[in-house]
Amino acid sequence: MNDGVRPDPVKLSSDWMAVLRAREHAQPDAYLSDPCAAAFVTPAAETGVDTLGGGVLPSAVVPIRARLGDLTLLSSGVRQAVSLGSGTDCRAYRLPLEPGVVYYEIDLPGQLTGKTERLAAAGFAPRCGVRVVEADLRRDWAPQLVTAGFSPAEPAHWIAEGLLSYLSAERIQTLLAAVSSLAAPGSWLTFDIPHERFLRDPVFEPFLREMGRRGVPYVGALTDPAETLAGFGWSASAVLHRELATGGCRWLPPLPERLRTPPADVWLVRAHRP
Repeated sequence: MNDGVRPDPVKLSSDWMAVLRAREHAQPDAYLSDPCAAAFVTPAAETGVDTLGGGVLPSAVVPIRARLGDLTLLSSGVRQAVSLGSGTDCRAYRLPLEPGVVYYEIDLPGQLTGKTERLAAAGFAPRCGVRVVEADLRRDWAPQLVTAGFSPAEPAHWIAEGLLSYLSAERIQTLLAAVSSLAAPGSWLTFDIPHERFLRDPVFEPFLREMGRRGVPYVGALTDPAETLAGFGWSASAVLHRELATGGCRWLPPLPERLRTPPADVWLVRAHRP
């Protein structure tokens, strides 16, 4: 494996994200509604979260990026969506999507094994079409997506949550180029990615060190996502979590106080293909 990422820790980190989404869902004033997340919560996953980085985590970003993806997908009107590095993303099971929508889940071979069964055991069934594509996003994955039925001629919502931080600068550019080549006019793209400052932030140094030790190092970052995406033909807006912690954003609801700290230099990005 390249970029220092190993498959088993990737699957574990996906379960850690489910823990954070489940905990937010349980809040009386939950910012994110994700009843499916609890299906992936295990004692090992909870311990993994609670011991990660000495308790100082950029965990607030997890429900915020998920809410951003939800709002964008529901308002976009598209009939197909692609979840890149899908992991425990369960939008096809929890959002009120039309039956005719097709939701493509792409992840490394073996990463999504047992996902449908765990959700079914918890009482969740897909609300739209779901197609699983086993592919390495660091390779030429586009043909597999098209073979699975994706139409490059139709607009789609592309979602990349917690993915780009694991990719080198070169691989980020390659992935964005591949997405852009398949994105018809009217498509949407939402993702999160660290600013370069985040990778040097002493507050999160224990977290970053521990992620590297566990086999899922943070190596990806962008200084200006809007400028980067403009080069691929997207019109983008981007806001740092640090900015959300002290102000507002017209395309995200105000944050509760618990999701404002610790403020992190992590981008939330929303882009449209004219």
